[in-house]
Amino acid sequence: MTDEAKQALLDKLTKTRSTLTAYADSLAPAQWETAVYSDESQSEWTVLDLLRHVVDSEQSMTALMKQIYSGGSGVPEDFDLARWNARRIEKTEHKTYADLRADLDKNRQALLAFIDSLENDDWEKKGRHGSMRILSIAEICNLIADHEQSHIHEMKKVA
Repeated sequence: MTDEAKQALLDKLTKTRSTLTAYADSLAPAQWETAVYSDESQSEWTVLDLLRHVVDSEQSMTALMKQIYSGGSGVPEDFDLARWNARRIEKTEHKTYADLRADLDKNRQALLAFIDSLENDDWEKKGRHGSMRILSIAEICNLIADHEQSHIHEMKKVA
């Protein structure tokens, strides 16, 4: 990855995170309980659940990229993304907005440290993402920002 492409990625990550935190910080407590949609298992996700998902996704995708960087192949072929997402929401439902906000910062620091550790050739290492697509580390980094942006848009539609 060129220095220019790396800087563009960092700028994209910064912009989406800034948008997310500014929006999230502006919400009243009642808005966190607004229903956004139902997942494949038909359980309702609130705005706060969607934030839980964004927090967990960044942490999980950073761990995935580290595994790919170390020579791993990514998620197993039988990985069930819908089940994973639903279970991760259940495991984090005790977390408050303040907890999630701290996790957002911690996870982003970990992602940026990982990005900073990469050499040019590392960006093209590939593995299986939870979507079952074979993606490079560069593509997964971009996906983190795109994923965050898509969920910001969904949250803004309802709250």
